[in-house]
Amino acid sequence: MELRPFRSIRYAPRILSAHGLSAVFAPPYDQIGPAVLDRLYASAPENIVRVTYRRREGEDPYADAAKELSGWLADGTLEKEKRPALWIYRQTFMADGAIVVRDALVGLVRLAEYDAHVVLPHERTLAKPKQDRLALLAATKADLELVFLMTRAPLSSALSTRRTPALSATDEHGVRHDAFRIADYAAHVELQGLVKNAEAIIADGHHRWETALAFSKDPAAAKLPGARYKLCAIVDMASPGLIVRPIHRLLSRVPGWDPRRVLESAKPWFDAVELPDPGAAADALRAHSRIRPAFVLHAPPSRPALLTLKEDPAPIPWPEGRSDAWRALDVSALEVVFLGKILAIDTDAIARGEFVSFTSDTEAAIAAVDRKEAQAAVLMRATTVSDVEAVVGAGDRLPQKSTHFFPKMYSGIFGVSLEDAVY
Repeated sequence: MELRPFRSIRYAPRILSAHGLSAVFAPPYDQIGPAVLDRLYASAPENIVRVTYRRREGEDPYADAAKELSGWLADGTLEKEKRPALWIYRQTFMADGAIVVRDALVGLVRLAEYDAHVVLPHERTLAKPKQDRLALLAATKADLELVFLMTRAPLSSALSTRRTPALSATDEHGVRHDAFRIADYAAHVELQGLVKNAEAIIADGHHRWETALAFSKDPAAAKLPGARYKLCAIVDMASPGLIVRPIHRLLSRVPGWDPRRVLESAKPWFDAVELPDPGAAADALRAHSRIRPAFVLHAPPSRPALLTLKEDPAPIPWPEGRSDAWRALDVSALEVVFLGKILAIDTDAIARGEFVSFTSDTEAAIAAVDRKEAQAAVLMRATTVSDVEAVVGAGDRLPQKSTHFFPKMYSGIFGVSLEDAVY
């Protein structure tokens, strides 16, 4: 990877004194629903969401976002640093009852096609979000949202610091976000050297990377030095803070839904063990062997069932060209066999938002079924970082909604103008 320092766009001290960074930063756009958007708008008139994911109140929300950004830079709400720097982005949070720290190296990474094997994807993307992000990037000519990369470059010890952070905030999930500025040129050279020959895998931000790459080829970007780079946060894969949470599935409006018939139909492919309640089933799934794919079906009035792919199942219509690593995933067995073969829900229907929705909250998934807001919940195990690395290493991509990396990288801490020189 080619890594460069940047002159960050930051909130002015008077804004931070008045509100605090916690009131003006925001989660990435794809984590913002209507209720979260309302909360962010109410938190402060300068919240970064008014640029990164603006309400559609006027004829052109992208032009409105660009006007807001330029106004903030003009009136001093936002400031550009005078000198370039790299940054350490530290997130401190609770996981399984313990305090966990994840350090990321923030800088500009040179854009490249995936076949260059510099930055690799782990999942497929949809056209609509890319159109949205491209329109915003073209209007604002600013990069305000991070791509989260993970790499085998040995960054953990190099990013360890006990300095006082330049910026600090706490999000609604209790995650502390600290930013430490690295101004020293020798430190830049050392960090650039650590990642120079390393590959990276996108953990979060596929749409943002692909959008930036597409914009870099636009004639409008020819005179924008920063358009050839993407603002990224790079995490060492050895970091104990590289946490992946499961993404559960909620089934709704499935025609002819009958849980007893579904469980009977699953017998040629899955061994089923009934559990007394969904909590016990979720616990059993977490403790279950990972030798074969497995997940839990919570579909009243049937008892929750732990389904494990048989050692010698009936023929499975695996998509052509899929790797052994891909076929070994829980989400692949779910998508191809359970949803596709048994329920006749194909990937196109899922992409259109039909029949299947998603949540990373186990209790919320169970509660949605118990309140009859969904016909069933499919409780999943977290896909591991090793799983992701194996699938990507085999030249493959995971099914959509396979991973939920926690915590998310927030916007409003770092930013860069594409019109600025690259150092």
